[in-house]
Amino acid sequence: MNSLTLFSTAAAAHVLAVMSPGPDFAVVTRQTLAHGRSAGLLTALGIAVGIVFHVAYALFGLGWLLQKLPMLLELLRYGGALFLLWMGFNAVRSTPAADTVAVDTARPDRRSFAIGLTTNLLNPKATLFFVALCSTLITSGTPLGWRFALAAWIVVSTGLWFSLVALMLGHPAARRRLAAHAHRIDQAMGVVLIVLGLSMLAGGLALLVL
Repeated sequence: MNSLTLFSTAAAAHVLAVMSPGPDFAVVTRQTLAHGRSAGLLTALGIAVGIVFHVAYALFGLGWLLQKLPMLLELLRYGGALFLLWMGFNAVRSTPAADTVAVDTARPDRRSFAIGLTTNLLNPKATLFFVALCSTLITSGTPLGWRFALAAWIVVSTGLWFSLVALMLGHPAARRRLAAHAHRIDQAMGVVLIVLGLSMLAGGLALLVL
């Protein structure tokens, strides 16, 4: 496989993966609807920074660490599950607040960046995806320039996608229409986060049983 074909294959696989619903999409949606467009963009930025770590160890040969220390993946799984459950339970306790949805906040919730970063770093599916993708497509003969190009594409496209989600959901007109139902939407996203967290825990427990 030549370098251009490798890049195209990996880039296409990543686009399909990043656009599929998951914890990252859920937290961007929740932060945008609950705190405004700026908070959603900060969450998207946090996710993109998290991707930098995944890409670094997957593209540049650190995947062996997971093979040597498989418990790291389990720690990620349980840590990520507990984090999503914490986020979800906070969201389902949401109550009506007339001034939190109608307009974008001038001072966005700075925790949104940390929430995006933590959600992405503690997502074991992201870890497995990047290790599997890169171990399949990247070899010792893959030029360093193509590795950096692929890394840049993955980080930038992830940030752009989730930024687009935040911009669309956080548009003032859209948020005004949703204002009357804001806390119900927040509660619904909380349920989604709880389900995702429980599914991660169930996956880990299933592996222990096996």
